[in-house]
Amino acid sequence: MNQDHPPEVPSPEGVPRLSPREADRLGMNTPITRRDFTGSTLLGAGAALLAAAASGAIQSARAQTVNAPMTGLDASWTGPGGIGDYGKANGNTHEVLNAAHGHIRNQDLDTYLDSATDTGEVFDLLVVGSGISGLTSAYTYHQNRPTSPVLLLDQHPVFGGEAKQNEFEVDGTHLWAPQGSTGMVFPVNRAKEYNFYSDFYEQLDFPREFEFQQPRNLSSKMLVPGDMWGPMHIQWEAADIGYFFESKGFVKNMWRDGLRNTPLSDKERLDFMTAELFRTPNRRPDWEKWLDSMTYSEYLRKEVGINSPAFEKYISPVNAAMGCGLGADVISAYSAFNFMAPGAVSQGRDLNKGLADPADQVYLVTLPGGNASIARRLVQKMIPGAFKGKGLSDLLLDRINFGVLDQAANTVRIRLSSTVVAVKHDGDPEKAKRVIVWYERGGRLHKVQAKGVVMAGQQHVNRHICRDVSGEHREAMQGFHHAPMLTINVALRNWRFLDKLGISCARWFEGFGWWTGLRRNVLIDGKETMPLDPNKPVVLTQYNPFLLPGLPHAQQCTSARMQLFGMSYAQIEGAVRAQFTKMFSSAGFDAKRDIAGITTNRWGHAYVVDPPGFFFGKNGKPAPREILRKPFHRIAFSHSELTGTQMWETAADEGQRAATQLLSVI
Repeated sequence: MNQDHPPEVPSPEGVPRLSPREADRLGMNTPITRRDFTGSTLLGAGAALLAAAASGAIQSARAQTVNAPMTGLDASWTGPGGIGDYGKANGNTHEVLNAAHGHIRNQDLDTYLDSATDTGEVFDLLVVGSGISGLTSAYTYHQNRPTSPVLLLDQHPVFGGEAKQNEFEVDGTHLWAPQGSTGMVFPVNRAKEYNFYSDFYEQLDFPREFEFQQPRNLSSKMLVPGDMWGPMHIQWEAADIGYFFESKGFVKNMWRDGLRNTPLSDKERLDFMTAELFRTPNRRPDWEKWLDSMTYSEYLRKEVGINSPAFEKYISPVNAAMGCGLGADVISAYSAFNFMAPGAVSQGRDLNKGLADPADQVYLVTLPGGNASIARRLVQKMIPGAFKGKGLSDLLLDRINFGVLDQAANTVRIRLSSTVVAVKHDGDPEKAKRVIVWYERGGRLHKVQAKGVVMAGQQHVNRHICRDVSGEHREAMQGFHHAPMLTINVALRNWRFLDKLGISCARWFEGFGWWTGLRRNVLIDGKETMPLDPNKPVVLTQYNPFLLPGLPHAQQCTSARMQLFGMSYAQIEGAVRAQFTKMFSSAGFDAKRDIAGITTNRWGHAYVVDPPGFFFGKNGKPAPREILRKPFHRIAFSHSELTGTQMWETAADEGQRAATQLLSVI
């Protein structure tokens, strides 16, 4: 991929290319010499702004793909990754992408496998993938058989899957932000009632409650939320939110006055309020299957009684970012219910038990680097010496001791930067006593054996590398389609512009992205990890989906992924700087002066998309996810996608299930 001339992507109407003068004004030519990006420079001026939209990163419903090869990418495509252990592991980097699209899809794979070097190792359990699901598989097996050897293979340079973090050093302040997975649900008793809970929380020895920091030195009273998800919509009352309309500017807290100050039409305002106030569930006994028989868009029309493109444009990026992957036009209404979408959330109301909207009953806790903390705790419990101390501060803030992760003396080992290219039983699957796993590492192909294997990655990979699974399993794998997500962390020297505007979060409807905001961090061992002061540095996080409404969901997923992978880092950076300047310059924001660094985390297969029938099946056939919950002899499958609700809790539970299944086989 030629970084000087990136492939063309669909451009939104009204978004110009950056001229060299504009790029210089936005700070794109300023070399980064601070510790956050030591050794890197921002890419050149004149890069075209990428396709962008009101509802995410794509404005029109064009299904174009770009001529972007999935191999041969370099560091300028990935961009700077910040500092610390995760500095070279910001999402799907060029190295990960090159490896993942190399020999895995090689048409001459059999010949290639014959060239592998046998390591001579035999493990009781081998886990492919060291995200939270893979780690909990290993942990479960290790708890039951503490002397049995376990190996985890992962293609990334750091364990955790999407539960990783970005770190920055800005003007002497250390900052953390999540790359993807983040949020633990509290209070625990309520989390259990709403199925937002895993018993792993008890095993990991995290606190039962947390105290949130309070903002300081505000020029006026401002409501700052404790998490980044609730204010996107389901808890709009938890923050002072500025809604930016290009025709009007910022409208503060539009829901609190019935949207009267917005440029929406009377009908659109009525549609918005009707969806938000809907409290009349259909009390049919099969309501869950009924919800799964239609899209969320169909539910809004048939049950809520609104046919509103404006509301769907508003709510779809919320649906996508919170966990559904795509928008109202394709996701099952049951998927919308799982993530507390307006209207659909009412189906969970049980007046006899007194339970109401879950968003009113629970809250989220985000640790400094998001759910990287959970992955780190699992590793800490399995591998001695992986972290220096045993306290929560030590776990969250210390560096990883990579040197001990793959030591032969350890019962559980993690082998990173190892891309699995094939998995197959050693002989007839019904009679085989072992499974052979081939993986690439350091440019060489190796093979290793295990008595049982947990495939803890996504089905879009499994269908390529599982060589001898049943036709039923392979057909089920084909039923999984994944939408991409672009997580951007913008490190700022200060956020005085937000203080001046009197808002803690911003939502916008045209241009690049759609949402960002502050959050009150929790105290760790009684101390603040990061300041919350408008005069001091902060990180603003964006979760940007790619929506192409009107296309079949599988085509949306593929086209959106090509959009994500077809952008250079320079294009993303330029779009962020231009968008922030458009919205915040009137309040004193200066991109060249105030932005200390931008890190992008591309997740090409962030969320499985759940169309109607995903949860309960269609036409009398079982849902593919239920087929894959059954092991194929000595191979079991584990990933949060098998629940359709991708949270750390579901990932942990699926990992536990898969390991337990193999305990009866090995």
